[in-house]
Amino acid sequence: MTHHQKPNWKAVGNARHAGAFRHSSQAMCLAVLLFPLFTATPSAGADSHPYQLAPGDRITVTVFGQPELSGDVLVDGAGDVTIPLIDRIEVKDLTLLECQKLIGDRLADGILRKPSVSVRIAELRPLYVLGDVRLPGAYPFRYGSTIESAVALAGGFGPGELLRNTAVSDFWSAEERVRQLTLQKRTLLVRKARLEAQQDGQDTFAPPALSDLGGDKDTTEIVANEKDIFATQAAILRDQIDLLRSQKPRLQEQIDANTEQGNAGKKQLDLIRQQIERYQKLFSQGLGTQNNDFQFRVLEANQEATIWRLLSDVSRLQMESGDLEFKIQTVMAGFKQQVGKELQETRDRLNELEVTLPAAVRIRDVKLQYAGGATGQAATHLISITRMQNGHPAVLDANETTLVEPGDVINVKSEMPRLLPQEEAMARSQPYKTGETETGETRGSISR
Repeated sequence: MTHHQKPNWKAVGNARHAGAFRHSSQAMCLAVLLFPLFTATPSAGADSHPYQLAPGDRITVTVFGQPELSGDVLVDGAGDVTIPLIDRIEVKDLTLLECQKLIGDRLADGILRKPSVSVRIAELRPLYVLGDVRLPGAYPFRYGSTIESAVALAGGFGPGELLRNTAVSDFWSAEERVRQLTLQKRTLLVRKARLEAQQDGQDTFAPPALSDLGGDKDTTEIVANEKDIFATQAAILRDQIDLLRSQKPRLQEQIDANTEQGNAGKKQLDLIRQQIERYQKLFSQGLGTQNNDFQFRVLEANQEATIWRLLSDVSRLQMESGDLEFKIQTVMAGFKQQVGKELQETRDRLNELEVTLPAAVRIRDVKLQYAGGATGQAATHLISITRMQNGHPAVLDANETTLVEPGDVINVKSEMPRLLPQEEAMARSQPYKTGETETGETRGSISR
């Protein structure tokens, strides 16, 4: 199963449910070790509040050891998601951790025993750019995006600034690609350090210095995420091995008990055979009956069968005890194999970035020259953002440097300057105020 493969949830039936339920405990422990644990948490907004899910977000739900229950899920217009085997779940306004716990609790309610669930953002709800832009529509949200970069994705401002905005749009697209490739390289470098430490069996791993990676907020989150993955996978591997080793004392107790029963049975068999010999003498003297002799023979045979069964159980238990060590080695080898495969993929992707990133930087620098050299009288852009706040739409005044959030509706209107520079500066320096619009929406502005 690849990292982005979508399961065929319609094929999940009661028969598979029953099989998954019987084997979930053992399969979960093994599958977790072979499945990369990536739990990406979106960066907090300007107010440092955890990201809350809303309609339009797409999340990746991973139920470890249960591929048929895992996959990408879209938060629908009602704020719900649909997971196989359980009813619709409302996740609107929940953080990723709250959503993860809610799904885990629902699965644990009579479906899976101690389910291990991971939820991460697969795709944030898009931005909507309207008004005086070349290509109005919906565009993917990227962290750190501003009104200007969103407008650049929409092809730039209207036809009055076609030459300048085309160049600016091309530059911002190239800048965005450089930023994405740079972030990918930082992520891969930290991941490579983590995988090499896991391959060497180390208890901790030392990521590259933050100053070498850039040292910004994104880099800090990358390092923290990889450290969490390292600690989580180490704990899972350790628990799996401890679980296997904990079975040895129980098997040894059964071996000792069966061996003791077998020894007692042998003593009883000896007594039965002695009794048979004495009875044979009596029978030869005409003092016994053939029926009693037959009963003694049956008793001897039953005792022999009991002893052989106990010896067979001892042999089987000894084999199971020996297989435990083999299973432990298999689990460790499987984990090392998965780490080695992921490490090779990471190195291959880093090699590709060594070629694509410098080329992207050169393209961005060329487009920057074109964007910086464009001239012309710029029109005034009146920009507003419609954003959900506390469940209600709020219309906020903004400018080109304003940071945007997922789901924002950006409306751009262009007009010729009508204020003197001093008046315009005074108008833009007003503090944030809220009020009511004619439609009942909250009206305000966003500080720069």
